[in-house]
Amino acid sequence: YSWHEETGADWDLNIAERVLQNAVQELISGSPDSEQAIFCQLGDFLHWDGLQAVTPTAKNILDSDGRFEKLTDIALEACLNVVNLLLGKHKKVHVIMAEGNHDLAGSVWLRLIMKRLFSDNKRVTVEDSPFPYYKFCWGNTFLGFHHGHLSRIKQMPGKFYSEFAAEMGQSEYRYLHTGHLHLKEVIEDAGVVVERHPTLNARDAYGARGFSKTIRAAQAITYGKTGGEISRNVVYPRDK
Repeated sequence: YSWHEETGADWDLNIAERVLQNAVQELISGSPDSEQAIFCQLGDFLHWDGLQAVTPTAKNILDSDGRFEKLTDIALEACLNVVNLLLGKHKKVHVIMAEGNHDLAGSVWLRLIMKRLFSDNKRVTVEDSPFPYYKFCWGNTFLGFHHGHLSRIKQMPGKFYSEFAAEMGQSEYRYLHTGHLHLKEVIEDAGVVVERHPTLNARDAYGARGFSKTIRAAQAITYGKTGGEISRNVVYPRDK
């Protein structure tokens, strides 16, 4: 939840639902048809993780909008809509529901529910690993995903090399994706490009009071089986 008088922008569950829907539709329409799509939800999709609006570990109080049941209903419906939109464009869809520090438990049930809902759909696969470092190999391109709450951006190449040595060793292009800080940053180290992505959501009071304002955005990146990154499409929040 965010109040524009305090943070510079309004944000609630209904706004979040509309902004996500608009962004996904724009990203899909601006991307080429492909054999494989990845719905990469990089964590913290749920701002709070239970009946109390606090962070799971430190119990920091969070700004929230409404009841937890309302949050879970909208979150699950939004994820289903994204997958169905992707299926209308691409041949196959792989779903990643990454663990975030705000939704340690929520990411678990999101992952398991998505897997069961699409268990009979041969065009959909769901990453079901409880280990919060995820991979996807596409030809000679290695893609890795981690929210960023356990490894900082400069640590990620070493962490992924240690966990996925065989897969990364067989690849020519290696890309890791992270989030957590809501701030875009790209580094390259040891033959690995690590990109921290921004977010579509508005700042809450804690973020507005303690951190500089950042650009809100979402991206669709296209990778080739033999050539690494080919193109990308960037969209910004639109609540209309």
